[in-house]
Amino acid sequence: MWELSLAKLFLHERTVDILLRILEAEDANEKIYPLQISTDVGSPYSYISKVLGEFERNSIVESKVEGRMRVITLTTYGRKIAEMLRDLRNELDKDLNARRRLDILKSLAGNGRKEMKVCLPILAELEILKKSTDDEGVVVETEKIMRELRKIIEEVA
Repeated sequence: MWELSLAKLFLHERTVDILLRILEAEDANEKIYPLQISTDVGSPYSYISKVLGEFERNSIVESKVEGRMRVITLTTYGRKIAEMLRDLRNELDKDLNARRRLDILKSLAGNGRKEMKVCLPILAELEILKKSTDDEGVVVETEKIMRELRKIIEEVA
């Protein structure tokens, strides 16, 4: 079955990868060169050069020659755009289905009925949810609710 992540659906262009690679290098206080970007994002050097030229014409990046290499840096505007794209990619990489299920289970767990017959099925669903996702935020929140439910079960038992 064909499956496409939300990040790839919304951010399918390599241009995003190029911009985020430059941001990553700058955040690590590293210099970044077009050839390195080409290698890191898996695109031909000619394509990278064309995109960087377009970025430069639109004040997203600047370049300067150091020795025989061209060093690429983000402008203030480019950094702002790259940070927004990084945040969007991070948001799209979340397991939104798991987060929705978690919201429903949190609502059920918080409805005030502190009975074992209510808590046990919610606890079982939370365990299934925890095992079915790689979203760290969901896992952490699930574990928190599970601890609260176990505490309630111990008090009732």
